[in-house]
Amino acid sequence: YTFPHLTIQEFVAALAPFLTVDPGNIVKFLSEAHSTKDGRFEVFLRFVAGLSSPWSVWILEEFLGKFPHQTICLVIDWVKEELKRRAGNTKSKAVKRSLLNTLHYLFEFQNPALAQQTLGSVETLSLSGLGLTPIDCAVLSHVIRPCDRIKRLDLSDC
Repeated sequence: YTFPHLTIQEFVAALAPFLTVDPGNIVKFLSEAHSTKDGRFEVFLRFVAGLSSPWSVWILEEFLGKFPHQTICLVIDWVKEELKRRAGNTKSKAVKRSLLNTLHYLFEFQNPALAQQTLGSVETLSLSGLGLTPIDCAVLSHVIRPCDRIKRLDLSDC
C-alpha cells in the first residue's frame, strides 16, 4: 500500500488492532513500539490511545462496526502500567521523555476521571531538563488538572 502522507499510514496502522476480533499481542506490540529510542512510533501510539477514547469509538463504530472492548481495555491498562512504572523513576532524561510521551497517550483518552485514577497515587512529577513545547504544556495541564494528589511538579529548566 502507498499513502499520500505518513500520518494517514500511522492512523491506519493504529486502527488495525481495533478492526480485528483477536487483540493478540497488543500489549507486547505497544511496549515494543514505546521502547524505541528514536520516537518513530509516537504518533502511532497516540492514535492507538485516541482510538481507545469512548468518543472516538462511538463515532467510528458507526462507520467501521463494533470495536473489540477487550482491545480498548488492554490499551487503557497498558497506559496505566506505563505511567505507574515511569512516574516513580524520573532520574534520566530518557525516562522523563518516555513519561511525557505516556502522558500524551493519557491525554488522547480525553477522560479526566481516567487521568485522576491513573495518576491518583502520584505525588511528585519531575520533567526537569526537558524542553517542553506548548503542546506538551497543554497536555500536562489537561492530565494533571483533575489530580489533587500531586504535591510537587518539577519543571525546572524546561
